[in-house]
Amino acid sequence: MTNNQAKKLYQTGIELMGYGKSQEAINYFREAVEANPSCMEANLELGYLVGATENYEEALKAFDNALKIQKTFPGLFGKGICHFFMEEYGKSLDAFMDAQEIGENEDLWYYLGSLHLIYTDNIEGAINCFDMAISINEKFIEAWNDCGVAYSILENDETALVHFKDALDIDPEFKPAIYNMGATLVDMERYEESLKYLDRTLESEPDNFKALFYKGNALYSMEKEEEAVEYFKKALKVDKDQEELWNYLGYIQSSIGQNHEAIESLNQAIKLNNDFEEAYINLGNVYLALGKDDLALDRFKRVLEIYPDNEEILREIEDLKGN
Repeated sequence: MTNNQAKKLYQTGIELMGYGKSQEAINYFREAVEANPSCMEANLELGYLVGATENYEEALKAFDNALKIQKTFPGLFGKGICHFFMEEYGKSLDAFMDAQEIGENEDLWYYLGSLHLIYTDNIEGAINCFDMAISINEKFIEAWNDCGVAYSILENDETALVHFKDALDIDPEFKPAIYNMGATLVDMERYEESLKYLDRTLESEPDNFKALFYKGNALYSMEKEEEAVEYFKKALKVDKDQEELWNYLGYIQSSIGQNHEAIESLNQAIKLNNDFEEAYINLGNVYLALGKDDLALDRFKRVLEIYPDNEEILREIEDLKGN
């Protein structure tokens, strides 16, 4: 094929994109690249389209081919996106930083912020990047929401709440912000308010582990222990490998007299983590409440095997031996 034929294939692909026929367009861009590997435009369009289908390996190859022809913002940005979704965060950051030397847009700032959150642990840097994205596009709902998450990590809950509300002003049905409102309100001990948002999350996502956990936590803090237990159980049906929650559940069960259920929950926590000091302590206390001092002593001794300097447990063991 000639270069002119490659251009015709590329143009046909563009026309098909205009009609929403993405898969057919992909095929034409592939043919255009095969006909003329130096057709930068076809490589770029191919990269973005196959990337949208989560075929990141092929997309990355297309962007690399485009960048061999010319170093452009779309090529570097596309490369950064591929590495981001392939969870190759270092390579993603490098590509985005190279792109930033050429140009910028709200998406670039957003992904840089995301990388600061999940890769570099630079929370202040993440906030700055999200703010830049919002300054370019004030309706960038994901940036509002994720900036709120960053403020939550910094325990600046009031500012986080403002950002989640701003996201919901853009779209009242934006699920991440609805959940984050609920979780943040729990952290702020505004439990009654939190339930409104957590319930909205659970209406559409009944198996949302975090929402179930936060609702259970809110109910427990409202001294509705039995309701809390039910929500923690629902959460554990979603993810049974949460040792901390098994321990928490066991502690609450013991506090309302469900000692036998508590034993099962605490043993499950220990099964997941044989060195779980707190679970052994809680289990020992349950056995004490049941008058099973020998079993309690055995669990407390196990605590000392894990942490020999636990003075409180040392005293507890001495008291039990004295009896």
